[in-house]
Parts: sequence; C-alpha cells; structure tokens
Amino acid sequence: MSLLDQYIESYKKLSFSVEYKYDDNILGLVEKSTALLLDEELLPSLELEEAMKQLHVRAKEPMKVAITGQFSSGKSTFLNALLSKNILPTGITPVTSKVNYIRYGNEFRIQVHYKDGRDEYQQIEDIARFTDQRCAVEEIEYLTLYAPLEMLREITFVDTPGLNSQDDTDTITTQRVLKDVDGIIWLSLIDNAGKMSEAQTLSQYMEQYQNKSLCVLNQKDKFEPEQVEQSVSYVKQSFSKYFSEVVPISAIEALLSRSRDKNVIAEEGLDNFLMQISEKLKSEQELDIGKMYQSYKDTVSEAHNSNFVENIKLLKSSNIETVLQFIETQIRPASHSSKAFSITKDIRQTCELIIKQHQFFISIYDEISVELNLFEEEAQKKLTQLKDKFGKALQDAYRKIEDIIEVIADDIYKHITHAIHIRYIEKKSGLFRKNILYEPIEYKGAKIESDKIYKHLFYEDDIVGKMFKIYVKNLKTIQDEVNQHNAEVYKILEDRIQKWQNRYEIIRKHDPLHSNMEFANIRKFASKAYEYMLKPFSDQIHASYAKISSEFNHLSSAVSFNYQNATQVSIAFLEQKIGQSVALYESDPERFSLYTPKLDEIKDRLNSSFHIYELQNMMNTKKTFLSKNYDTLLREFKCIKQDREIFLQSKKARHEKIIKMLQVYIKDIEIDI
Repeated sequence: MSLLDQYIESYKKLSFSVEYKYDDNILGLVEKSTALLLDEELLPSLELEEAMKQLHVRAKEPMKVAITGQFSSGKSTFLNALLSKNILPTGITPVTSKVNYIRYGNEFRIQVHYKDGRDEYQQIEDIARFTDQRCAVEEIEYLTLYAPLEMLREITFVDTPGLNSQDDTDTITTQRVLKDVDGIIWLSLIDNAGKMSEAQTLSQYMEQYQNKSLCVLNQKDKFEPEQVEQSVSYVKQSFSKYFSEVVPISAIEALLSRSRDKNVIAEEGLDNFLMQISEKLKSEQELDIGKMYQSYKDTVSEAHNSNFVENIKLLKSSNIETVLQFIETQIRPASHSSKAFSITKDIRQTCELIIKQHQFFISIYDEISVELNLFEEEAQKKLTQLKDKFGKALQDAYRKIEDIIEVIADDIYKHITHAIHIRYIEKKSGLFRKNILYEPIEYKGAKIESDKIYKHLFYEDDIVGKMFKIYVKNLKTIQDEVNQHNAEVYKILEDRIQKWQNRYEIIRKHDPLHSNMEFANIRKFASKAYEYMLKPFSDQIHASYAKISSEFNHLSSAVSFNYQNATQVSIAFLEQKIGQSVALYESDPERFSLYTPKLDEIKDRLNSSFHIYELQNMMNTKKTFLSKNYDTLLREFKCIKQDREIFLQSKKARHEKIIKMLQVYIKDIEIDI
C-alpha cells in the first residue's frame, strides 16, 4: 500500500467508500486523481470537474500528429494518402483555412465547431464548404472529421492552415496547435526546400520542435533520384536543428497505391453497403438486399483481382511507409512519455493549486488570530492606563466624601455647648444629724444643638446637600467616561474585525479550478463576523457596563440618599453617650466624669454611620472596584480570545488535513514516476 493509501485510510472523512484498484498507467493515475480531487468533502467546482474530464480524455485519446508547412505544399493530398481516401479538398491556393482534427469515428462525418459555441454535424462530401478559405467560413472555430479508419484509432491527425498563409490569423492558429501535438510533419515541395522564405519560416516557428518533427519533401515523382537525393542531403545539412529526419515522398503515388489496395477497396465497399442499408431504412425505402449484397461482392472481387504487384511497387516508390515508420518508432514512444509527463505535471499543478487555495483559507483565519492578539495587547495597555486614571478619579471622589464628613463633624463640634444640670447630695442636720437634707449642686454638661445643626447643614443653607449633589454629579461624570473608554476599547476590536470582514465578505475565487462552495463558505463566515468574533466581546463589555453601573449607583445612593439620616444617627449616638455619662456622673461623680465629644470622635462616628470603610475599599485603595472590574474584563477577554482561537483552529483543521493529504499525494505521484 502506498503512502497516500495509508494516509487516506486514516483520514476517514476524505477516504473513498469503496476500495478500488487503479491501473498502473497514466489513465489509472488520472482516475485515481479524479476520485481524490472530486471527493465531495473537497467541495470541487464544476470547472475542476471539467478539467479532470479533459485530463481523462487526454489520457485516453490517441497521439496527435500535426501536418503543417508552407501553403501549396500538398498537405491535404498527403493526408489523403495517409488515410487512403480522398477526404480533404485540394487546390492551388491555401485551401485549408481552419484546423481540421481527423479522428476515428464509426462513420464518415464532419463536426463543425462555431465560435459562438454551437456544434453541428455535416456530410463528409460538404467538407470543402467549411475548410476552403475561398468560402465564407469566418464564423467557424475548427472542424473535426470522423472516419472509420483503423489508423485513426491510435493517431489523430491535425491538418493546419500553415505558417505562411495569406491570413495572419491562420499562422497564429497553427502556432497554437504545434505546441499541443505529439509530433509534427513539416511538408515542403522538393523544388522549394531550402529557399529563403522557408528558411525564415523554420527559423521563426520550428526550432523548438526539433525532437518531434519530421520533414517530408513532397513530389519526388517529378524529379530524378539524383536530384531528390541532393535535395534531401541539403535539407538534412541545413535544417538539422529543426527536424529529426528528412524523408522524400510522392503523395500522389501514395494516394494512388493505397486507394487501390484491395483491403482498402473491400473496406470501402463494406462501408458503402452498410451505409446504403442505413439510408434506405431511414427513408423507409424498399430494400433489395440481394442486389445490394451482389454489388458489394463484385467490389470485393474487383479488389482481389487488382494488380497487387503494381500497387506494392507504387507504394514503395512513394516512400510513404517511411513516414508511417517515423510516426510509429519515434513519435509514438515520445508521445506516451510526453503525455505521461504532461498529465502528471498538470495533476501536480492542480493539487498545488488546491493546496494554495486551502493555505489561503488558513491565512484568512490566521489574520483573525493576529487581530485578536493585537487587540489583547492593546486592551491590556489601554485598560492598565484606565485603571491608573480612574483610580485617581475615584480617590478624588472619595476625598470629597471625607471633606463632607469633615464639614459635618466641624459643624457638630461647633454646636456643642454646655447645659446647667443640678444634682442633689445628702446633707444631715440636727443635734444627732438625724435629719437628712438634699443640697442642690450645679454642674455643666455637654449639649449638642442638633436643631441648629440640621437647620444649617440640611434645611436653610443645605450645605451638605449641595456638596453631595456635586459629589453625585462628579461620580456620574466618571461613570460616563468609564463607559465611553470601555466602548472605545471594544471599538478597537470592532474596527479590526470589520476591516477583515470588508475584505473577505465579497471575496471571489482566484482561479477557475478553485471551489465555489469553499469561497462561498468564507464569504458566509465573514458576513457573520459579529456573531462569531465580536459578540462574545460585546457581551462581556455590556456585562462590565452593568456591573460598573451598579457599583456607581451604590456609591451614589449609599451616601447621597442617606447622608441626613447618617448624620442624625451619629448625633443621636453622641447625645446618648452624653446622657449616659451624665447619669453615671450623677451616680458617682468621684468615679465617673462627664463626657464631651471630641472632634476626632465625631469624625469616627460619622465614618461609621456613612460606612466610610466600605467606600474606602471601593474607592481609595489600589484595588478599587474599577480596578477589579478591569482585571476581570482582561481575564474574560483572554478566555474569549482562547475560545475563539480554538474555534478558528477547528475551522483551519479541515483545510490543514486536505493540504496534508494532497502534499502526500504529490509525493506519492513523484514516487510512482
């Protein structure tokens, strides 16, 4: 089992459902490659299917031999001689103005291929109407002539307009044909061989085809053997870099001898017999099989009674067999080797083309990974800056709360006065001090003028209320700025992904063989960039926004909606403590002293009532609630990025497997070669 077969077996998604043994030849390679490249998992294009069909046709088709040369060199006559039948029209002007592919077919007929894509079939007798440039043939692209001749089972002849036609288009057409054929027969007239015009043409067009070209000098029957030998020797010496061999022939003698061959006559008779039957059946005419068969027998009898020796002599004199031998011994082996090399090269190039397609898809996904990584770096930098910036902003806001508490504490402290209290002590009187009297003693105790405090701080002047309004407004400004900057962080990624999306949402395949479906999938993926790439980040930004809003609302409401009550609670606590000290003092003045709140004690009490330590943790430490939120945002961004990279890798994995499979296959082809 080859390396490719081992890989395909493990790679189940792209393996063939049925084991199939392919022939160890170029056709087997094409069939194996077709099964691989057109597997439905690879989403092949119609153009790729057509290309593989064409390779299949090329692998099966016979070798192609082009007949070319200067005009009026007898190309059509020469081809008629090779085919043993007067099929192609001849003339003294450049008659063949279209490329004629002469292929094997079950019957004689012409397929006319028009420039607009139309095809139509015509009778062989009408060929002149479609090849002779003296006729109106501008709309015709090329012709295919089908003939039931055994030679054509293994050879396709290509009759070209020539390389020095009166029309430059004919020369260009011939040049294109010569590049694609397996062998070239250059036909020239003996008396024209070596002339300056022909030398220029050969130098301009034929030097690159020396290995597959044969020079045929026609009309040897018109010259003495010495003259023919001199011409052949001169052409061999002068034009060796253009041709592998030089052969003199007589196309007329060859045509005459081969057309008189008893086998050819018998075959033609049989063809005519069968054709007559077919035509009469089609037209529903009465059949006289006996009469028609007798005519066929007479033809065969005439062929057997023909002068066989004279035909052999004429055939040998024509030297046409040397041409056929060159085709068989030189063009055919080169054809097989060239075809195998060419088709194998095309298969490798097709595989490489598909590999590049999938490498391109991988690069598209890699671009997103790059954008995500760059975004992560920028987000890290941006959010770190925001942590520092808004950490300071929150500290400033916290200090405003401290300032408010300072104002309240100072006002409470200023409104602590002293009230006159009277306590009674026992005093005994009389001779034996049996009478108990109570003596009043005045003393001063602390008193908080709460009404004045409330009036000054909350009612008439509303000092604290105004300060808290400024505090809340400042918090709102910070909150808005935080959300704005968070949106800007998301916008960094959004802009990057949208630029990527704009490139690939409208992308089209670069080569006809590329997969329409694969590129459609890329366009579809790009169109869903928000859903696949942006939405998780957007959701996290919104979650962060909700959390931040909640925290800011807490900072606003925790103090601004409760500052009066917190002050009252603090004053009540202090008043209770003053009252408790008075009671204790009156019970035992020597043991207990009167309590007067100090400024620091007032601040501590207010801090407690305002939950200042909770606010301090949120606003005045290195780990403010915003700092924690940014840290969470960065962690979530990292998790989302990792998740998206796993998702992208799953997309890339399929393309990577296909690339690996095709790379292994290319190496497998090289091993086979």
